[in-house]
Amino acid sequence: MEGTIIKKRMKDHLIRTSHPYSLPIPSVSTTGTYELKNNEFLSFIEEKEQSSLSSIIFQFDDVVFFNGIELLPGKDGLDFFPDSFRFELSHDGKYWEPILQESSFRKSFKTSAKWLFSLTSARYVKFISKISRKASNGKNRISFGPLKILISGVQSIQVSSEFDRLSVKENLFDTRPDYGWTSKKKEEPSDEYIILDMGSVNRIEEFRMLTKNDPVTNFPERFIVYYSEDDLTWHQLHEENYFLSEPGTWYKWRFPPVNLRFLKIVFIDEKQTNKKEYVTEVIEIELYSSADKKESGGPTREPLPYASVLRSGIIRLAVDGEVKEGVVVQSNDRRLRDATTEYRGIVELASDGEEKPGVAVQGNDKRLKIATELTHGLVRLARSGEARPGLVVQSDDERLRNASAEHPGIVELALDGETRPGVAVQGNDSRLRVATKKAVGLVQLAEAGETAIDKVVTGDDPRLKDATTTTKGIVQLAPNGGEEVNTVVQGNDKRLKLANTESFGIVQLAHSGENKAGVVVQGNDKRLAKAGFDEAGIVTIANHGEAVPGKVVLSDDPRLIDKRDPKPHTHPYAEKEHDFNSHTGLLKITGEAESASKGFVPPQTTDAIIYGKNNKNGSGVVGVSSGLGVVGFGDSIGVYGISKGKDTHRSAGILGAGTTSPGGRFVSQSDFAMIVDGKGIPEYELTGSGKAIYANGESVFEGNLRITKDGGEECIARYFRLDGKDVITAGDLLVATEETGVLGRSKHPYSTNVIGVAVSNANLVFGKKEKGVEYVLVALLGMTKIHVDATQVPIYPGDLLVSGLSSGHAIKADPAKLKPGMLVAKAMEVCKRDKGHILCILTFS
Repeated sequence: MEGTIIKKRMKDHLIRTSHPYSLPIPSVSTTGTYELKNNEFLSFIEEKEQSSLSSIIFQFDDVVFFNGIELLPGKDGLDFFPDSFRFELSHDGKYWEPILQESSFRKSFKTSAKWLFSLTSARYVKFISKISRKASNGKNRISFGPLKILISGVQSIQVSSEFDRLSVKENLFDTRPDYGWTSKKKEEPSDEYIILDMGSVNRIEEFRMLTKNDPVTNFPERFIVYYSEDDLTWHQLHEENYFLSEPGTWYKWRFPPVNLRFLKIVFIDEKQTNKKEYVTEVIEIELYSSADKKESGGPTREPLPYASVLRSGIIRLAVDGEVKEGVVVQSNDRRLRDATTEYRGIVELASDGEEKPGVAVQGNDKRLKIATELTHGLVRLARSGEARPGLVVQSDDERLRNASAEHPGIVELALDGETRPGVAVQGNDSRLRVATKKAVGLVQLAEAGETAIDKVVTGDDPRLKDATTTTKGIVQLAPNGGEEVNTVVQGNDKRLKLANTESFGIVQLAHSGENKAGVVVQGNDKRLAKAGFDEAGIVTIANHGEAVPGKVVLSDDPRLIDKRDPKPHTHPYAEKEHDFNSHTGLLKITGEAESASKGFVPPQTTDAIIYGKNNKNGSGVVGVSSGLGVVGFGDSIGVYGISKGKDTHRSAGILGAGTTSPGGRFVSQSDFAMIVDGKGIPEYELTGSGKAIYANGESVFEGNLRITKDGGEECIARYFRLDGKDVITAGDLLVATEETGVLGRSKHPYSTNVIGVAVSNANLVFGKKEKGVEYVLVALLGMTKIHVDATQVPIYPGDLLVSGLSSGHAIKADPAKLKPGMLVAKAMEVCKRDKGHILCILTFS
């Protein structure tokens, strides 16, 4: 049945492209091995001794029409999947037209290959590929699984609502006349819609709809059909008003061929007297396309053939993500979407300060700010002559000037012969000339045998000849056992043999305990044993308090306690180390400390008069009083606290805690009681993170709260989850979807479910993001920029704005059409034509 319909449409050159269908392949011609079963091509393999080409020709009984090709891996997976290949078409088997070509396909990491394009025709389809990958048997092999030549059909369907799990959108293309799509039942009329995505641009010239086979068809009496090539710009295709429909009837609408990928049908319910329930039902939808007349032999019809990924018009379009010379990237290419810190466009943007490889640094990155001597950019500049680690020397630094003998550059040059420390010897220094026996260079050479001070012996000096027992070199060797003056003992001298208790070496060893003169005590001598109270080693140890001659007093003997002079004290005489809590009275200390703490480094002992350092986890200084515990007073800083703890909620530079009173109070006579500076304090070499206050718990403000921000956008925003199907940019209008808490881009005019506007930042932000979930920041109140569409009506300051037909864009409102909930904003800038991005005040009502 399906094959009969296709063949009939082939003859009419009008093909149903809304329903997916794989063309039957009657015959195949190739030198490889293949499996063809029930007119389906299931697998292919070919091996050759040398690297060469492999080709397969699919032959049909008559001209066929198709708009898709799919190639899947076989039992070998991707190991021998084609890497460089091409498809070609022919009507006569003699002249071939190349259409799709891939090179280095395996590097794309795809697990299958599928191409969608405008409807085309052929009687022969050829697949040609290079065989160059060696198998374990040493031969070059190519293999893959099913190859399908197909009508791709509608790739995705969106509907405004569904009545139940039986009346779903998929029924629109299941070819069953007893089941279809039904919208939700409503007590008040409202618009419903169906949006179809063909996956590629096709020349459509007819669409059909089937009504329900029931006396009450619920088929819409009024509907408008729109089409688009890119889901951005939409055009009206057809409109029906007061349409009367019969049960179980197919209706078709024909029109001049248009190039479309997306089709939107908007069903408009009108208020009817005595009608209590509104619902829309459509059983089936069909779309019919025509191929280029240039291909099928007929006269050319308008519009001209649309440029596609398959065949050129004025140009040839690139497949999504395709990198090839001579093809044009389409506007919906994934590489052209707005780059963010979460999603990659042409690049993926780095978060502020992020150092991950492969991400692009944004222009507002804190590392790109202008570097100064006080604040970091990519670097921090050093003052002239400053020698601190981590700072970059500036080009006007005094150390980079040309060095001379009068003033330093990177070095200071020495005068001729100058020996002052810290100066560099110049190349013309007299000390660097060649040394001779008459003139000084770095050294002065000595005459042969000369012993003058500060002269260097030359290599031919007679004192450098080999020494013997009879003639002198640098030294004169002593004969074996010889004791002549100024002779050197040789390595084989008998006196250098190993010593023992019976004969000499250099020494003679003593027996254990032996007291004979001239013998050396050995390491195992009993007199070297460990000393005890009863048995002697080198010494004998005395017991505590024992006064016996010849015994040694231990270091812990109570008679060795430190002697000290008595000092005035308010309690009985104390040990040298004792509990400081035993003191009473006042402790007053005065002195001078010259340095001041700067930067995130621990204070030094010279920073303060009182310096308390605790080497464990306790406190360095504690003040307890019935009045004020610790008081800090200074001309600039009263109390200076630094913490290097990494736990945000447990560490603090200064900690204040209270039980029945506040943890801290701040007051100023002439300025703010407290300044929390997230940017840092340059004069104290303190850099900030940009974060000022983290409040965990209830916060109360009595008085004015003023929030300021550079730029014209001032708004209150909240984080919402984002529909993963939408690509959002700042300025898009966002609407509530069927999933609770998830937003998507607006797609309908005068929508009442607009929630807010996507923004990149805001003055006041509610909510937070979770890892692994796509979020968008949405402005709910205030002033921000919105995408607007002024192609039909210009927009001026003060105009009321509502959602438009273009996705995410607002248009000027028609007061006659306004209903509660439609108004989204009031314009503050002008947009006279086309689309723009203007400042508006949000006024959702």
